[in-house]
Amino acid sequence: MADKLTPKQEKFAQNVAKGMSKKDAAKHAGYSEKNAGKAGTVLTSKDNPLVQKRIGELQEKAADKAELSLGTHLKDLKDIRDGAMRNNAFSAAVTAEVARGKAAGLYVNRSELTVNRVDTMSKEEVLERMKQLYYDTGGILPSGKIIEIEPEELEEEEQRIITKNASDDNTS
Repeated sequence: MADKLTPKQEKFAQNVAKGMSKKDAAKHAGYSEKNAGKAGTVLTSKDNPLVQKRIGELQEKAADKAELSLGTHLKDLKDIRDGAMRNNAFSAAVTAEVARGKAAGLYVNRSELTVNRVDTMSKEEVLERMKQLYYDTGGILPSGKIIEIEPEELEEEEQRIITKNASDDNTS
């Protein structure tokens, strides 16, 4: 592992610190359009601690410049909340303030992908899972269609879904 960032890595870190998605940051740093999503994910992974550290440094500098901290952010939100309670007209201000907090890195978006492989479940487990989904959704299940797929195709489809979700996460 190198002791310092490459010019592309530095530009990527600067772009992420400015608020770009990982994919856009990678594209603007010179990574190919085709591989930008993957590059963004790899550059921000634990395998690239120098990039992660640099992004953190840049975000910290930006937060210091804006004089935004968790304390001031919470105080601002409290002031907006109090004003909203008095005037009932600050939903846009709250949205803007939350966006400001996100830009400063005070919020983290997380997503979780759960894949249930029906082919490894017993009939009772499938029925129990369906019942659980029914209750979890308040009795509303998403519409869908039944498809027949071979195990090899299932593995390819799972990989495609995982790759798509990772790239969707990079663009948000």
